[in-house]
Amino acid sequence: MKEQRSICLGGTQISYTLERKAVKNVNLRLRPETGLLVSAPNDAPLALVERILQQHGERILQTLRRYDTVSEQPAQYPVHYTAGETVLYLGKYCRLSVEQGSRDSVQVQGETIRLLVRQPEQEALRKKTFDDWWERSCEKAVRNLCRAVYPVFAPHGIAFPEIRFRAMVSQWGNCRPQRGILTFNTRLLAAPVRCIEYVVMHEFTHFLYADHSGNFYGFVAQELPDWKQLEMQLRQVQTRL
Repeated sequence: MKEQRSICLGGTQISYTLERKAVKNVNLRLRPETGLLVSAPNDAPLALVERILQQHGERILQTLRRYDTVSEQPAQYPVHYTAGETVLYLGKYCRLSVEQGSRDSVQVQGETIRLLVRQPEQEALRKKTFDDWWERSCEKAVRNLCRAVYPVFAPHGIAFPEIRFRAMVSQWGNCRPQRGILTFNTRLLAAPVRCIEYVVMHEFTHFLYADHSGNFYGFVAQELPDWKQLEMQLRQVQTRL
């Protein structure tokens, strides 16, 4: 039987997989592709497992840091919402810290994203707090840019559209000209601001040109002459988790 658990080692919240099986001792296995795996006898108390993890805490943390250093493609979004995970935020890789706080919230300080939760040991709470903050922040950033670019389109008789958000598989956004709706991928917050601006401009331009014709890109180029470079930057950002 396997279960996902977490433990605080040296002030850092670490996620691990605990597997109960027919073994005599508690065994630790740490791999970059699987993370920390702990196999323990079926009757071993959880307190014993955690005591052994604490005894090897420094070595575990050192190994995790080494894996982070050699990783060529850092994760762009948290997996278990534990300290040390990487987050691609507005085009910049940040480190996640997990701390106990008086209320559940997220703060960005330089290259650190602080996840403050009342019960840091609860992964479901860490996930909900972070995901909710991410979606709110994405909506705020994109709506602000929509308002910023709209004056370019108002003289063409384009009414300000309804703005929606959802997770998308392979798109950054889409436009429904007949219904006056723009929908954006909630992953956009990972991209640099200029790239988000390009996506917003791109989708607004579909109110004027339904396809990707020369006229379409000619209009985009008038407002964003470096749109090709911005599009290339976007290719480095995952559209989905």
